Amino acid sequence: MADEIDMANDEIEARLKFTLKTVDTSVENNNSGKCIWCEKKIKDKRRWCSVHCRDEHTLYAYKW
Repeated sequence: MADEIDMANDEIEARLKFTLKTVDTSVENNNSGKCIWCEKKIKDKRRWCSVHCRDEHTLYAYKW
């Protein structure tokens, strides 16, 4: 027989699974030919020209 804590944990797990299914994880390609952080020219559809630019963009662009 499940107690209240087990039932609450099951409910939380079910809600979390449902929520995670609705999250959009797709990433758009960069078709501009430029790094989205420093705007340096790049050859392919990468979003950043280097790991440094990626880290800087992640650190500053998404700050609350």
